[in-house]
Amino acid sequence: MTIETRFGDREVDEEKVITFTNGILGLEQYKRYILLDHPGTDAIKWLQSVEEPEIALPVTNPSYFYPNYTPKISTENLLQLDIKSPEEAVVLCVITIPGDTKKITINLKAPIIINTAKRLADQLIAENPEYHIRQPMKLKKGSGDRRCESC
Repeated sequence: MTIETRFGDREVDEEKVITFTNGILGLEQYKRYILLDHPGTDAIKWLQSVEEPEIALPVTNPSYFYPNYTPKISTENLLQLDIKSPEEAVVLCVITIPGDTKKITINLKAPIIINTAKRLADQLIAENPEYHIRQPMKLKKGSGDRRCESC
């Protein structure tokens, strides 16, 4: 199927559409998304709404930046996504990129959990008090490959 995105029209496989059970916080009315690659890096993806072309959120696997990231999510929330073991889930976090790229942050407090087999997802609240909504991301300044310090 062809979808309109903020990056132009894209051909996507209907089977790759991810359905959010409750929607993303603040965007609850939009339930269907697709992951798009970001040119030049494997670390960043775009979570593009299938229903609204202007909605595309930069996301990443938080372990690229925080190798010990282990969000505590309630069993009840995981079972709503039919996730019974960690191997059944992919965890992504939304990145905020302000005008000053030295102030890029990642939302470790509300990760997006995806059941890859069922293509179900939800943005859930991590019970860890040490995780924040705007956790700073440290990128290498002047690095030729523009990767994070921990990559």
